[in-house]
Amino acid sequence: MYRKREREFQYPPGIEKIIEDVIGGGTIDRRDLQNALFNGKALDELPPIVIVVKDPETGLYHVLKTAMASDAGSETTYKVAKNHLFGVGDFVTIGGALTGASDKITAIDKSDADFDTITLAATIGAATKGQVLVQVKDKQAAKAAKLPYDGELVVTMNKVDLTVANQQSGLLVRGTVNESCMPFPVDKGLKALMPFIRFV
Repeated sequence: MYRKREREFQYPPGIEKIIEDVIGGGTIDRRDLQNALFNGKALDELPPIVIVVKDPETGLYHVLKTAMASDAGSETTYKVAKNHLFGVGDFVTIGGALTGASDKITAIDKSDADFDTITLAATIGAATKGQVLVQVKDKQAAKAAKLPYDGELVVTMNKVDLTVANQQSGLLVRGTVNESCMPFPVDKGLKALMPFIRFV
């Protein structure tokens, strides 16, 4: 009798303290991630410690997509670090403080091994290296951008299988998170929208 061997992969344990979570967790809507491509394929698993925002109307939680600018951009193209969740059709602004303009992604060039180039329908201003591009609801002028949904921001506590519909995750409301373990970037503006979560 032969025993099947499988390599085990474990994400870094980035949630250091849980003070309060969503009782029963929440359902993650995977439809928002269908246009997020990795090597030409849709993402099949969402890693833990990802910021999600609740849709008050449906009760579903949606991933809040972010990407780190890897170089300056001031026209309609922005270089960002690889392995983000943005797709064509998403709307973005620079920074979680939501003080800048926002516009629609029209193309994403993934041909370079070191970065992706995001092209927008119109410029949203200059992005310096290290700033975070944040998903928003739609096209807006400066100081008018809003997050995709009006619900609270929380952090997922476990991985989510995106190949199956209606998968749930534990959701952290109040506690401590190791920022270095988060798979996608956050900035001061986003942290301010989650006052009960401490990032270390």
